[in-house]
Amino acid sequence: MTDPGQIREAFSIWRNAIEQHGRRRGSIWWLPEGKMYFGIKGSDFKLGLDPTGENWTVELNEPGQGTENPLSGLARDSAGRPYLLRQGILHKNAQSPRIENDEFGDRTGLKPADVTRNGEPARRSWFIVTALDIPAAEIYQNTATFVDRCGLARDRDAAVMAKHDDERLTELFGKPEQGGQVTGHPTINLNQRRRIQGEVWQKLNALLVADGRCLDKPKHARGYEVDGEIETPTERLLLEIKTDTTAVDVYTGIGQLVV
Repeated sequence: MTDPGQIREAFSIWRNAIEQHGRRRGSIWWLPEGKMYFGIKGSDFKLGLDPTGENWTVELNEPGQGTENPLSGLARDSAGRPYLLRQGILHKNAQSPRIENDEFGDRTGLKPADVTRNGEPARRSWFIVTALDIPAAEIYQNTATFVDRCGLARDRDAAVMAKHDDERLTELFGKPEQGGQVTGHPTINLNQRRRIQGEVWQKLNALLVADGRCLDKPKHARGYEVDGEIETPTERLLLEIKTDTTAVDVYTGIGQLVV
């Protein structure tokens, strides 16, 4: 996109999805459904997984008009669908040295989109953050996933381990199947399920912090995760939070813990 009005309108869709579902915690915003934290200054957004806001993972800012200089961008596909894009370049910070596009793609497993500008291929690599013509819940979930991938790009050792895990899982179970989300019990709204789960996680984390411990949340690059990991004097306990007690929920929870 090169028109200032279209850029502003498209970015506001993303911004509204993030702000409307975020919760204020002092000077920091929290997105409970994605376990993501962010700070806002004008049209500039800093996002990450650190609840203190001291170490941001990536910035997503409203891009300028018709230039590839900003690290964020907006584009439409051949069908006219709008997308928020981000270059894989991550500036040096306390988490890592500067990350270039090639490193970003290699560590995260993400592939750059085919982007053209004025009919010519873009000179830089652009990665899709999220489509913008989808429900707000999907926009912020896609954004949270992208932030997770940026965190992986900043952690070289974790990226190597994740790549090894992917290769091993493919060897054992074959390639992952393609498909959409499974929303679970039809009587419970998906947004409500995610909100309840986030509230339970925060309450449990607060109790552990008061006891001098913490609730870790390990997540694999492929996207599967446990809801919590707690260290005890004898072992580490894995937790899976479910919002219902049907057989499907029990089987799903056990399966997630096994993986």
